[in-house]
Amino acid sequence: MLAQSLNTFILALTAALAAAAPAETDAELSIRMSGFRNDDGQVLIAVFRGEAGFPGDPGKAWKTAVTRVARGQARVDLAVPAGEYAFAIVHDENGNNKMDTTWVGIPKEGYAASNNAKGRFGPPKYRDAKFSVGADGAIQRIVIQYF
Repeated sequence: MLAQSLNTFILALTAALAAAAPAETDAELSIRMSGFRNDDGQVLIAVFRGEAGFPGDPGKAWKTAVTRVARGQARVDLAVPAGEYAFAIVHDENGNNKMDTTWVGIPKEGYAASNNAKGRFGPPKYRDAKFSVGADGAIQRIVIQYF
C-alpha cells in the first residue's frame, strides 16, 4: 500500500513538473553568407549562447556547423530555441579546420561575425555581435572579410 502511494505521488510530481516547465520550441536561424573570394575549402561556423569563448574558441560554442561555398555564397539553417546568440565564421580555404594567421595574428583566411560586427585591433566583441532569435526565427546576412 505504501509503495503504491509512493508511486502515485512520484507520477503526480513528475506530471506537475512537466506541466510547469515551458516547452522549448525551435525557431530557425538562417545564416546567409556572401563575399567569398573563391569556392575553395569549407566554411566553419561557431554559434555561441553567451560571451564565453566568443569568437575564437569554438570548443566553447553552443553549436557548430560546416558548409561549402558555391558561386561565392553559402548558407546554413539551424534549429535553435529563442534566445540571444552570436556566431563567428571562418572561410577555411585549405580545409585544415582552423583559421590560419600570420606570425603576428592577422587572418590569412576570410572571417566574419554575426551582425557583421568588426573588431578594432582584434576580434569583434560579443556585445556588438549578439542578436536575438524570436519564435519566428531570424535571418543574418553576413559579408565575409579578408585582409
